[in-house]
Amino acid sequence: MKPKYTTVIYFLFIFLGGGFLLFREEINGQAQLVLTIIAVCVMMFGLYKTTSSLTSNKQARYKDQEYYNREKYEQQEAINNEEE
Repeated sequence: MKPKYTTVIYFLFIFLGGGFLLFREEINGQAQLVLTIIAVCVMMFGLYKTTSSLTSNKQARYKDQEYYNREKYEQQEAINNEEE
C-alpha cells in the first residue's frame, strides 16, 4: 500500500536537510562533519525522489496518432513507391 503523503515527506526531507546545513555552524568539532554529511544525504534523497516523481516514465499521449505512427506510414509509402 502506497502512503498518501509521500510528496510531503520528501519536501520535509529537503527542508530539514537544508535547515541542518544552515545551522551547522553552531556545532563544533567532529559532530559538525557528521551532521553535514547526514544533512546533505537527506536533502539529496528528498530532491531525487521529488524530481523522479515529477518526471516519471509515463507514456506520452500524442495529439494526433499520425505523428506516433510515422514510421508505419513511411514504410507504406516506400512500398507504394516501389510498386509504381
